[in-house]
Amino acid sequence: MATPSTPIPRIGIPRIGIIGFGEVGSSFARGLIAAGAGDIVAYDAPPGPTERRLALRRADELELALAFDPAALADRDILISSVTQDAADNAASTVAPHVAADAIYADVNSLSPEVKAAVGRRLDAIPGRFIDVAIMGAPASDLHRVPLLAAGRRAEELAARLAPFGTAIRVVGPEPGRAAAVKILRSILTKGLETLLVESLTAARRHGVEAEVLGGFLELFDRRPALDFVEFLVRSDTVHSGRRALEAAQSADTVAAVGLEPAMSRAVAARLSQLAGLGLKERLGGVPPATLSDAVTLFDEALGRRHPTERRHGIEHPQN
Repeated sequence: MATPSTPIPRIGIPRIGIIGFGEVGSSFARGLIAAGAGDIVAYDAPPGPTERRLALRRADELELALAFDPAALADRDILISSVTQDAADNAASTVAPHVAADAIYADVNSLSPEVKAAVGRRLDAIPGRFIDVAIMGAPASDLHRVPLLAAGRRAEELAARLAPFGTAIRVVGPEPGRAAAVKILRSILTKGLETLLVESLTAARRHGVEAEVLGGFLELFDRRPALDFVEFLVRSDTVHSGRRALEAAQSADTVAAVGLEPAMSRAVAARLSQLAGLGLKERLGGVPPATLSDAVTLFDEALGRRHPTERRHGIEHPQN
């Protein structure tokens, strides 16, 4: 006989519940319905009449049942939480009493590993039913076929249940938070690059050299494979960060000269200056390490660790 901690997966076409019927939730629903997963119920808690009307219109377009009472999710096999980041914890708390014992709760919100794990603890009454899912693309265009990462005890089961509908889920581990870590740390690269591009290209336009700056930047990627370029940058940073810090400081001055706040340029210069102060150039005799992994290991050891409770970034979390 099954116990609450060892749920028996239901067979056949899963009954799916969508929590939060905004752009992401409705995109998943649209794709799944088109792929044959027709038994879908959406639950939403709109903050105002405008959001309520929009959710109802989306549901009407998809001929899908939209509920404003979480009890409507009680018979669902798979629940997909796609609310805004700031609402993920409250959504889990609200829905938890109505989640079936053998159901899977998949949270696809963009959260830090720590926050994602905390949301999962709202479902701890049945160990293993919470799955950390990270969206690695754009649901608005790719719908339910957007690349997904999943972490949790039943992540393999989730992947298997949704695979017949074309959903591509790559399992990255049994512990919730691992998929979130991949997504949120990759975001440093993507969001950092986009913000650097905005600052650099805006300053370049004011200097009258926008096309030349962009063309020169793109040439860097055309000369060698992406991985080779990344390896070159990180490996050489172990011994050339001091020189690069001076250049980045000049870049900040050049941005400021046209009346633009060089926030990103200054941050780059400060980080490079810090790396130069680690003494890796002297330790290595001016010769970069052989591999990317070796370089990251050196930085990992030399940069030290701050206490995880420190909060010095002062970032306001926007409401979505």
